Amino acid sequence: MNRSLRGRARLCAPRTSILAACAVLAAFASQARAHTIVGNRVFPATQTIDDPGVNDELSLPTFSYLTLANPDGSPGPLTYSLGWEYMKTITADLGFSVGSGGYNWQQRPNAHGWSNIETELKYVIWQNPAAESIIATAVNVEWGNTGSPQSAELPSDPFSTITFKLFAGKGLGDASADWLKPLAITGEYDFSVPASTYNADGSENPTTIAYGATLQYSLFYMNSYVQELPWLFRRLIPAFEADFTTPVSNLAPNTPGDFGTNVTTGVVGPSLYYIGQYFEVGVMAQVPINSASGTHIGALAIVDFFLDDIAPNSIGKPLFGPPQPRGHY
Repeated sequence: MNRSLRGRARLCAPRTSILAACAVLAAFASQARAHTIVGNRVFPATQTIDDPGVNDELSLPTFSYLTLANPDGSPGPLTYSLGWEYMKTITADLGFSVGSGGYNWQQRPNAHGWSNIETELKYVIWQNPAAESIIATAVNVEWGNTGSPQSAELPSDPFSTITFKLFAGKGLGDASADWLKPLAITGEYDFSVPASTYNADGSENPTTIAYGATLQYSLFYMNSYVQELPWLFRRLIPAFEADFTTPVSNLAPNTPGDFGTNVTTGVVGPSLYYIGQYFEVGVMAQVPINSASGTHIGALAIVDFFLDDIAPNSIGKPLFGPPQPRGHY
């Protein structure tokens, strides 16, 4: 799922030294995104952050893999997740989504469990098709205890979390130089507040900010509006993505031999998307930015179905209002 639908399962045994690493996985075990069309620009469903629009789409499955780290530098648990998300437009500018980080499992030690369910209401504040620009906002709720119970090997969070979001996207199709026209950038900023400050054992649940961006160079756009390319490259969008999370309050005192409770974690890496008429496939290499984020390069992958193109007059159109023009791509 999108960053909004990050898996919250605790993918580690309850050892204090690796709890911070578990939180890292919660931040990056995420997933599904929708693609957005603004003017001539197609913003793909990127993997570290959400795209800036509302859509009728189904992301199934989304996949995440990452090797976490122990504070002493040794490799931590190998973590995997399979998630999903369904996105539905209410009006042309207002959308609702439901999804989950899905099923999570790990090795070193072996354990498994389900992530909580998340819902999101998203609204496009402003867009300018001629300038290929868009701004949107959203409120996301991860519902506590809707995943695996507290008795499970990887229990879900017992508390809910509310996240306020801001999205932006800009394509450079209006640039004077042809080589700049395929470029586009998207960004997301989140502020997450747990509904419960303290856990039963007295530990605190931090408030966090998360921020990320993608830089895209769309061969898809180049072939359509700049110059014709060999067929092999015509529907590809290479990109570079970055996603970071910083705890900002409700921080426990740092423990010697453990990761700091206020350390920023994140991943960066290249990604590649194939845009079909009715679906998208994407992959990304997750490169941890520090030892608290992981030890080795991980992977993200997504298969996303465009319901607004598959069934534009039924399940693919807004609940209120006519089908939206999708262009030809």
